Amino acid sequence: MNDGRERWAVVAPWLIFGFLVFVLAAGLYNPASWISSRQKITVLHDGASAPLTSLPLWGQAGLRFSTASWRGRPYVVHFFANDCDDCRADRDQLATMAAGHVAIVGVAVKDSADQIAAYVSEGNPFITVARDGDGRAADQWGVATLPETFLVDSYGIVRWHYIGRLTDDIVGTQLMPAWEAVQDGG
Repeated sequence: MNDGRERWAVVAPWLIFGFLVFVLAAGLYNPASWISSRQKITVLHDGASAPLTSLPLWGQAGLRFSTASWRGRPYVVHFFANDCDDCRADRDQLATMAAGHVAIVGVAVKDSADQIAAYVSEGNPFITVARDGDGRAADQWGVATLPETFLVDSYGIVRWHYIGRLTDDIVGTQLMPAWEAVQDGG
């Protein structure tokens, strides 16, 4: 009987040690924990106020995009980056919307001026492009991944939000009906 207890006395500490190493390793590897290295992200839901944001405009020294200055008119905010394939694929959808008189503000997240120039050289669907060089505005808006798109009404309220690539279906069945509703004061 002593043999069983002696074995357990030797094995138990190693089992506990192994378990603790596993828990620690899993915690360090968890990608969700990496977000904590950035400022806390606030997720905006439909009906939330758009964050007060002020960003420098790309290519327009001294001028800024400010959500406060857009009060009184609806607009779409589209967060993108030059090296994002889905962001580049969204350009055709955004251009079609802009041709239909949708005011779209592009926000380049962590892109340099040269990267923004490369993006818009292939077609610029935005009424203006703001530069979020450090990603803080993206954090304020709760942007989790790129691209991410928000529809803001004339009162500064987020009325529609989408994470990911804008497809014909998403634009036709969700975004454009929401845009028309805010145009009609809804």
